[in-house]
Amino acid sequence: MLETQARRPASITATQTAPSKAATPAAVKPAAALPAYVQAEIQRNAAKIKGMAGRSNQIALFLDEWIEKRTRQLLMDQTVKANLGEHGAAIPDWADGASNGVAGTLLGAAAAQDITSGVTRRLTSTRYSASEITIGNLAGAYQARDTLGSAATSHDVTILKGMLGAIPAKDRHAVAAAYAKQNGGKTLSATLGELIRDANQRGPLMALLPPPVSEETLTLDAFLEQISVGLVYSNQTAEEMNSDTFDERRHSNPAAVLKHFGFKAGPLILGRWGFQMRTFMPIPGKAKWAHPIVSFRGTEGVKYDPLGDNAAKAAKAKGGSVAEQAQARREGIEGTVDTIMGDLSPKQVGWYHVQPNEDLILANLQRLKGKAVSTGHSLGGAIAQLVPALHPEYFDSVVTFQAANIDKAEVAKMRQHNVGEGKADPVLARHYRVEGDIVPTAGQQALDGQITYFDRVSRDKGTQEPFGNSALENIASGHVTPMLSTYIRGQKSLSEDLQVIADQGLRDEATLSAKPGEKLQDVKTVFAGNYSTAQDPRIQAENKRQTLANNVNLYPGTDLFEATVYANIAYNTLLSHVENLAADKSIKTLAEFKKRVNELMAGSAPLPLDPDDVALSKVLKMDHYETDYEARPMSTGYGMPIFPKKATPIETYFRQGVRVPATVEEQVRNQLETIWKSWRGQ
Repeated sequence: MLETQARRPASITATQTAPSKAATPAAVKPAAALPAYVQAEIQRNAAKIKGMAGRSNQIALFLDEWIEKRTRQLLMDQTVKANLGEHGAAIPDWADGASNGVAGTLLGAAAAQDITSGVTRRLTSTRYSASEITIGNLAGAYQARDTLGSAATSHDVTILKGMLGAIPAKDRHAVAAAYAKQNGGKTLSATLGELIRDANQRGPLMALLPPPVSEETLTLDAFLEQISVGLVYSNQTAEEMNSDTFDERRHSNPAAVLKHFGFKAGPLILGRWGFQMRTFMPIPGKAKWAHPIVSFRGTEGVKYDPLGDNAAKAAKAKGGSVAEQAQARREGIEGTVDTIMGDLSPKQVGWYHVQPNEDLILANLQRLKGKAVSTGHSLGGAIAQLVPALHPEYFDSVVTFQAANIDKAEVAKMRQHNVGEGKADPVLARHYRVEGDIVPTAGQQALDGQITYFDRVSRDKGTQEPFGNSALENIASGHVTPMLSTYIRGQKSLSEDLQVIADQGLRDEATLSAKPGEKLQDVKTVFAGNYSTAQDPRIQAENKRQTLANNVNLYPGTDLFEATVYANIAYNTLLSHVENLAADKSIKTLAEFKKRVNELMAGSAPLPLDPDDVALSKVLKMDHYETDYEARPMSTGYGMPIFPKKATPIETYFRQGVRVPATVEEQVRNQLETIWKSWRGQ
């Protein structure tokens, strides 16, 4: 593939200003306010484009040359504190310079500027100029990104809007294709998404381009978003989910959405170390699409609460009942397992959810009638790529939302399938991302296909202020927003199917409730560019994530892996033995399964560690012996005495097995029907 054409920005430079939510100018100035020369240029350029009607290559070349001439540099020279705007107030002035140095060391100078200013595409780069040479900067290096229309007096965006509006509707797809061909595959939407960072300005321009995806694809993927970002996170039974008319968190109507599109939720599939998935089956004669859907649950934010104590205390402080406190505790434990074992895995993200549960996953894939669509959000999006890469014969396509990526070796396996056994029907992916969400920076590579970016922007509800965002808002709210549902609500006319998503689908939580001291928000998502995965523009932080994960045992304080393993090893050991019974085909009924489990629990002997957990402990570098400071120190005869070593719990488990407390037995006993259905189906 050709290299993307390099832009030659004008020598004019500007300095970035601190980002502030809702601090951007109005998108388009009224024609009456435009200087005469601007109106004249709009008319002149529009006439040229209209004169090229039917000649898409010429129109694309004209646009490309015009954009290149108007591109200028934007200096990215502010500190982390300044980039974070009002959120940077937490950084004291004396630490301002140090925070910039730390961010630059951890991320690189360019990536630090992008991430702290709310961007996770590689927009800023290190450049060099003789004018920047100083004693402390002999190379003349500086950080800058390309921009269009950022200056307060610039009319470039207004002029470009007139040019795009002059392209005949019948030529727009051809012009977009010609532009990409002329620029080595880089799309016009990607160019505008990078050069015009103000979503208020960019939105009207994107409306004049071909839509991000076709209406048919948007309809399917918006339905998949209801599942991946919403339903798969629920622990409801199949019956409860299929009849649920109100999702308390995001105010969707799951039953109405599933019914309209002709799908039925299957039972919760529960595995070891936090793994959860669910299948959604097309109803014959009613389903809009023939393929079954397989969705994998992810995480929604970093949590570290190994025993769930903090979550339970928080629920109690809010007046929660005993049952609500218990549920909060389970969610705290569940979130911790997902964060530590999934997101912080020393191997690729999601590996410790897939590897111990591969037999369970295969048991469910083998029951499907037809090839499936694999989908997931966050960690679930990584798993939704990893499973098809390992078993491509079961899948038709992959669709992810705000997802981490997977190892290049797994992507290579899928490529090999697509040019070999799957050549006639390759498995391709569509990846949806929100600008500023840091989760997609993890992982080495995305499965081949298309990447679509959106900006999530908001303003106080009911006001007419411009929409805006901030780096911290992008990281927190951008990761969990239902971007396609929100995008659909901003469109002027909708099909019947899309109207169902708009009326009954997921909503951004900021539009439904506000934190103390804050107001309800109006939220929209603005198209920010399409890319092929071969031109993935994301900042890649996988090396940093792996360095962190592989050295957790060296950091002072609690070893996060050990604490999480020890808090959950009894449950997962018992679950592995119970799963062996669930998978035993000689056991024919649920009643017989429960009887055998009760016999297992009636024994008093510790249970042997599962072989997967033995391997896991080695990868996590868990200590088998530690210094016993409570024992009598031993004299060495050479000065300071030394303390003896004692076996750690993992060493005891290796030699003697794991004793399962009665509370854990009761927890598993309450899940027996779910475990049986996880292995045997409905």
